Amino acid sequence: MGKKRQNEISHIYLRGSDLAQRKREVLKDASEKLSFVPDKITEESNWWGSKEIGAFFCSGIYKNKPAILKIQGVKPTVSEIYMIKSFAKTNKSKLIRPPLLYASLPWNDEKRYEALVLEPVEKIVVQTPTNKEELDVFFKAYEDYHKNCLETPWLEKPKDSIPQRISDNFKIWRKASFKLFPTHPLRKEEDILLIDEAVEALKKGYENVDFEFQHGHFSESDLYEKGNQIILLSNLYWAWRPPLYDAVFGMHWFIYHLAEVDNITPEIVEGQRKLWFEKIESLPRVKAHKKLYKLALLERAAAGLNLDALSIDCNKPIAKYLVDKTREIVIHLIKTKT
Repeated sequence: MGKKRQNEISHIYLRGSDLAQRKREVLKDASEKLSFVPDKITEESNWWGSKEIGAFFCSGIYKNKPAILKIQGVKPTVSEIYMIKSFAKTNKSKLIRPPLLYASLPWNDEKRYEALVLEPVEKIVVQTPTNKEELDVFFKAYEDYHKNCLETPWLEKPKDSIPQRISDNFKIWRKASFKLFPTHPLRKEEDILLIDEAVEALKKGYENVDFEFQHGHFSESDLYEKGNQIILLSNLYWAWRPPLYDAVFGMHWFIYHLAEVDNITPEIVEGQRKLWFEKIESLPRVKAHKKLYKLALLERAAAGLNLDALSIDCNKPIAKYLVDKTREIVIHLIKTKT
C-alpha cells in the first residue's frame, strides 16, 4: 500500500464543524464502545479561537488506570491513529516519543468521529512565560527529534512546490481570516497588500527549495516530560513543510500565548522573544541556512498578521502591541529577506 497524503488541518475550518453541538452524544457512544469511564471534558481544539471545534479531550479511566479520550470530530485526510502508530514504529529516539495509544476507534462515517484513548500527560516542558532552562530542554528535544524521528517519512511527499503551497495556504487563510473576523479593530487596510508582498517574497525565495518531512506543530504546548522522556503531542500535524518551519513554529505561537499572562507588558514579551531567538539562532541548521531561516520567520509572521495575531482576545491590553509588532516584523523581514 502506498504512503498517505498529509493533513492540512488549518484548511478544514472552511468546511465547518458541528462537533460542539454533538459532544455529549459522541462522548457517550465512544465511551461505551471503548469501555472508557469519562470524568470531565478537559480541553477543546478550535481554529484560531472560533466557536467551532475540531476535537475535544476528556479525562477518565481505562482498564483501571487514568487515561485521556480524544474525540476527533472532523475527518482528517490521515487519521491520528495512523500517525501515532507510524511515529512509534519509525522512531529511533530514546528521549522523545508519541503518547501511548491504549485503544482506538477508526473514523465512523455515520457517527462522524474517530476516538483515541491515550496515556495522560502532566508536566509541560515550557511554561508561559518561560526561562532559559526550560528552553534548553525544549531545544535539546528538538535536536534529538531532528536526529532520530525524521529518518523514515511515512507520508507521501507533495507533488506541488513550496511556492505553490505558500500561495494556496495564504488564499485559504485569508478566507478563514475574513470568515472569522469580517471586521477586526486591529486589522489595517494596508495589511492585505503587505501580506501579498510577503507571499510574493516567499514564493521567490523558495524557488528550487525542497520540502522536508517534519512535525508541523512542534510547539511549547505540545511537549511534556514523563520520567526521563518527552512526549510529543499534536501528531495529526506530521507533514512535509519548508525547511526550518519546525524551528520557528514554537516561538511563533508562544509569543501570542503570552497574551493570556496576567499583567504582561511589551518589555516582558520582548525579553521572552529574545530568549527564543538566542536558542533558535544557536541551532547548527539555522546557522548554516540563514536565508531559509529568514524565509521561515517571514512565512510565520505573515501568517500571524493575516490571522494568528488577530485571534488574540481584543480586550487584552497587549493585543494591539502584539498585532502591531507582527506587522513591523513582516515589513522588516521583507526588506531583509536575502
